[in-house]
Amino acid sequence: MPVSDHKKRLSGLKKAMKDASLDSFLITNTTNVSYLSGFRGTDAVMLVTAGKGYFFTDSRYIEEAEKDISGHLDVRLVEESIFESINGIVKAERVKNLGFESMDMPYGVASRLKGLLSKTGFVPVKNLVEVLRQVKDGGEIDLIRKAVKLSKEAFGKVKELVQPGASEELIKRKIELDLVNNGASCAFEPIVASGLNSSKPHARATDRTFRNDDFVMIDMGAKANGYNSDLTRTIVLGRAPKRFAKLYETVRGAQRKAIDRITPGAKASDIDKAGRDYIKKSGFGKYFGHSLGHGVGMDVHEEPSISALSKTRLTAGMVFTVEPAIYMPGFGGVRIEDMVLVTKSGCEILTK
Repeated sequence: MPVSDHKKRLSGLKKAMKDASLDSFLITNTTNVSYLSGFRGTDAVMLVTAGKGYFFTDSRYIEEAEKDISGHLDVRLVEESIFESINGIVKAERVKNLGFESMDMPYGVASRLKGLLSKTGFVPVKNLVEVLRQVKDGGEIDLIRKAVKLSKEAFGKVKELVQPGASEELIKRKIELDLVNNGASCAFEPIVASGLNSSKPHARATDRTFRNDDFVMIDMGAKANGYNSDLTRTIVLGRAPKRFAKLYETVRGAQRKAIDRITPGAKASDIDKAGRDYIKKSGFGKYFGHSLGHGVGMDVHEEPSISALSKTRLTAGMVFTVEPAIYMPGFGGVRIEDMVLVTKSGCEILTK
């Protein structure tokens, strides 16, 4: 990704810092560090002040960092203590308050920094970078499209293997192998759940073999070039029970209702409500417990959250899943998950 994109992201962060009345911000989340710097390694920390951005890493990654990061960040080698490195800059720039990622920093680290920076305000902050990440630029959308293509191609191959006698574990391994053979990896451990197992939203694949008239739920995603995809399909072998057909049509209808509401300015909570209300009115409300969707990008689960509690309004460039479901213990479940891109006039279904 061009250095100019990372400079733009850094500028966006500085504006967010100003809005939050922070004159400095410490980034410890690995994904956020990568988003702002372009660095793909681990064990790196960033400190951003009103005037400058600093990147810290140790001797294992310094050569890579100096190669990957140019111009927009001051790359520094940590030879002894990251705490002293941060303290030195805070004092030199006379930082009054330092924000930190409260959902990422361990308590012990936060306590030590707070003690070291006794004359500096130590401010816990949540989702400052994550809110920036939820709106994708053109380069990110292209990478997400590639990850989607890989997952669709892998699913197209494995669904032909979903036949009586095959097992959940076999299909899972086939998904993993196909993605690796095509230069990607799994965004998460594939979920392959059949029959009664499909009532568990995050069921682990077992050695259960498929049978005639079975239904099989497959949830999978690809990770390539730092970006992810996520899709779920439910397959029927032979003739499914009428009860299953009712569940499937209800979930499909709920997804359509939700997608029809997606447009810039819409409330994420209203998208969730559209799908959830449809399931409730069909009599299955108590069997749908999780949120309707989640953002997908550098993490397979990120902002925005498409849930009843979300305060987010949709913006063009957001990418997220729409995944209504019904899970009935003792019978089975149905989930249909697609990824959508919010456009200027509505949305595009990426996984269609």
